[in-house]
Amino acid sequence: MDDSGIPQDGLALYSWIGVADEAAAAVEQRWLDFRAELQLEFGVPVDYELHAHLFIGGRGRPGGLNPTKLARRRAAQKALDTITSLPGVSVGSVYAWERYWPSVPRKSAFAGLLRTLDQRLADLGVNGHVIIDGDGTDPMYGDLHFDLEPERIPAAPTALPAHESTWLQMADLVAYTACHEIARRPNRDFMWGWYSRHLPKAEGPIQA
Repeated sequence: MDDSGIPQDGLALYSWIGVADEAAAAVEQRWLDFRAELQLEFGVPVDYELHAHLFIGGRGRPGGLNPTKLARRRAAQKALDTITSLPGVSVGSVYAWERYWPSVPRKSAFAGLLRTLDQRLADLGVNGHVIIDGDGTDPMYGDLHFDLEPERIPAAPTALPAHESTWLQMADLVAYTACHEIARRPNRDFMWGWYSRHLPKAEGPIQA
């Protein structure tokens, strides 16, 4: 799970990539195969952290190269197409748009996401665990989990740096794409339809 948003506009969003434990290794290998293809086509190393707002925005030099904006956009779209093709993977986004202090929509969006996932897991009759991008210093995640007590997510979220997880890098790309599906900022008009077009099986973006 990863977040995105535009704090100054009161927009906060969280996206998830979900997979059953027994399928995780095979699905991750499919993603790594895609990363190998990305390296061959665009020169983006397999171990390069794909941070969506930097990569798509034209910042960073993967492998010492500086791909064109068009190449970066094509690479990002191929990544989204790969995510939607991963077997047995659940994808979705929950957002809140509230013009208060940035912490207010963040709490609303994350609480909405916990409720959404708890219901999805209940429908499947299984338990789940949330892993989120971070260094473990933000108390909001544990506090909200404690307050909401989601029955099917018994343990508090685990924070993990994105560079250590291919899953979090996938979730980051989904979150950034979902954010601009909603925000409709003119400088990201090329992304306005990406979420619905490249992630047709994804849920949402759902308003918390």
